[in-house]
Amino acid sequence: MISQASCGVLYVATGKRHTGEALRSAESVRKHMPDLPIVLHTDQQNVTSRLFAEIRKITCPLYSFGDKIAPLKESPFERTLFLDTDTYLCAPIQDVFEILDRFDLAASHAPYRPSRPAVTPHCFCEFNSGVIAYRMRPQIIDFFDKWLGLYQIFMETTGRAEDQPAFRQAVYESPIGIYVLPTEYNFRTVMPGFSGRGPIKILHGRGISMERMEEWVNKSRNIRVFLASPRQLTREHLEILSPSGRSITALLTTFIQPLIKAEAALRPWKRHFFKTHE
Repeated sequence: MISQASCGVLYVATGKRHTGEALRSAESVRKHMPDLPIVLHTDQQNVTSRLFAEIRKITCPLYSFGDKIAPLKESPFERTLFLDTDTYLCAPIQDVFEILDRFDLAASHAPYRPSRPAVTPHCFCEFNSGVIAYRMRPQIIDFFDKWLGLYQIFMETTGRAEDQPAFRQAVYESPIGIYVLPTEYNFRTVMPGFSGRGPIKILHGRGISMERMEEWVNKSRNIRVFLASPRQLTREHLEILSPSGRSITALLTTFIQPLIKAEAALRPWKRHFFKTHE
């Protein structure tokens, strides 16, 4: 049995918005695992909360995805679960720490597939870096250093700030053992998704009430397919493969597509309206 004192959750939040999100996410951790210590790294002044065992200061934030990489090396825990600020815990996750008996790091696949040239085979998918479990070892410290170095090169050469391409390359080139978590442990709420039997443990996304989402997604414990919005009922995202299902898909696309086009046409007016009435 793993001592819970050796396990903990780590957040990195730069900017007021993300720090507020980290507070809400930490409340969900405390709800399901009340004794699990939580550490927050933030650039915000005067952040106080009993949710956190410790709050550490980020002195030179870049306000980019890269802000989270260096603090991962500073975790005070032997086994750490790093969570993005837009995550929400729906159930206890002690098993995530137990998997680290056999593996150095655990993360879920990202739904994206690389379209640009890369040093890894195309079939070596990106991992989502918003939910990462890892065991503190010298190999892991080396891995985080490699990830940070590759991320800086990626930013300099592309001008883009996403961290997952560098994470993917670092995993491929490192000797660490990695376990791929199922989607129930990093369930993205902003895109089509699939869940196996059993409860969804961690929600990950914005734009909806996570409390309502938690109640809704776990009403069933069977295999489930989710669509994040009505626009995903078109053939861009949805295709029912049976002969009768293909007819249903075509019918849905016929009715939904005009609504999507109308919403896109009205979007500038919506933005103007809400901007002038803030």
